[in-house]
Amino acid sequence: MFRNIIFWSHLVVGVSVGIIVFIMSATGVLLTYEKQIIEWDESRHSVLPQINEQKLTTDEVLNIVRQKHPDEHHFYVRWVNRVDRPIPVWAGDQRYLISPYSGQIVQIGQSWLVESLHWITELHRWLAIEGKQQAIAKSITAYSNLLFLFLIVSGSYLWLPRSFSLPSLKANLLFKRQYKNRQSRHFNWHHVFGFWAMAPLIVIVCTATVFHFSWATETLYNAFNEQPPQRKKNVAPEVLIDGRQSYQTLFNAAQRHADENGAQDWYSMWLEMGSESGQVRFYIDRSIGNQPDVAYSLYLDSDTADVVKIKRHSDWSRGDQAWDVARYLHTGEYFGVIGQTIAGLASLASCFLVYTGFLLSWRRLVSPYFRRL
Repeated sequence: MFRNIIFWSHLVVGVSVGIIVFIMSATGVLLTYEKQIIEWDESRHSVLPQINEQKLTTDEVLNIVRQKHPDEHHFYVRWVNRVDRPIPVWAGDQRYLISPYSGQIVQIGQSWLVESLHWITELHRWLAIEGKQQAIAKSITAYSNLLFLFLIVSGSYLWLPRSFSLPSLKANLLFKRQYKNRQSRHFNWHHVFGFWAMAPLIVIVCTATVFHFSWATETLYNAFNEQPPQRKKNVAPEVLIDGRQSYQTLFNAAQRHADENGAQDWYSMWLEMGSESGQVRFYIDRSIGNQPDVAYSLYLDSDTADVVKIKRHSDWSRGDQAWDVARYLHTGEYFGVIGQTIAGLASLASCFLVYTGFLLSWRRLVSPYFRRL
């Protein structure tokens, strides 16, 4: 009786949220190597210097964009630690990609590939619905994710053989070489994909609840006797006042700090100007942006180039660190490329679970009525 209740609950919930789960899973597969794809996309515009050609200074890069946006007060520059890489610069929300030697603007905005990834991300999070209906779409994906957790837990119970034996366990662990019919094949696939993807899917789905529900965030922070931080909108100064030090001098100071503090192999360095008066922020990152424990923020006085503040991942509160771990566990990036690959394969397995689950449900719920006709 209990197994029947679990079975029918699993079937009804699966049919109800299967399409949404499939969309989230399929988009998760496409976003598996998102950061690597973006880095590759930028690297396509790399250029090698000509003989005696000097790389642009940070001030020259900024001047190119500031001339186009004289009234903008918030800028980002991202230097990649490669001689040939182009330089992304943001003036507010507008992005430019600048050749590191000629100063030519090689791209305005994002490429079609990156824009596609952004759209896939929106599809993953809120079904790419904009406007007033977006809140409803967010609720749909949030509760579908929660019900997916029920499917994983109930499915793990249903996976257990009625009688434990080596042949019965093997039948649910490995793909068979031959099948009696399509139903037998779908049944076997559903069990095999479900078993091998169960552990990473539990991690992916549980960490997603932190993004979807305030109660999940509060539970996470309460575990460390903390309250979730209140989001505050940073207000940039109305007028951008440059300090006495050039931005290249500040960049050189940040480079020296990285060299002296174990980050000489930094991959990228972000310069942010305009977030606060009297200082600039550098974000020195030894990864491509997916491992915050190997990155830190460095604040320099724009008049003296002295260090104002250093903020590392270890300086965050324990609750903030836990939230960040959850964020990177969700994508698998917490364990680097291997973790991303496992998360991507688990998402792909989830697509097969939905596919085989629908076919099995169709055979059980719909096919009998056609036979009676």
